[in-house]
Amino acid sequence: MDILIFVSYVILLCFGVSKFAGKKRNRWINAGYITAFLLPVIVLFLGIRIVGALTGDGIAGGVAGFGYAIVTCVIGFIFLFIGYISKNVQSD
Repeated sequence: MDILIFVSYVILLCFGVSKFAGKKRNRWINAGYITAFLLPVIVLFLGIRIVGALTGDGIAGGVAGFGYAIVTCVIGFIFLFIGYISKNVQSD
C-alpha cells in the first residue's frame, strides 16, 4: 500500500509539471527550482506530521518524510536538467 502511494505521488508530480511547463524552457526551470528547493521542505514537514500522527511514532514519520523529500528534490533536479539542457524545448 505504501509503495502505491509513493509511486502515485511521483507520477502525479511529473505529470502535473509536464502539463504545466509544456514546451516552454523558463517554465521547466521555474518548476525545477520550486520542486528542488521549496517543495521538499514542505513535503518533509507534512510527512512528519501526517505519518507521525497516524502511527504515533515520530521516527517513522521522519523517515517517511525524508524519503519523500529526497525523491522530490531529485525530481526537481531532473526538471532543471530538462530546462537547461534540452534543445527541443522552446526558449521564451
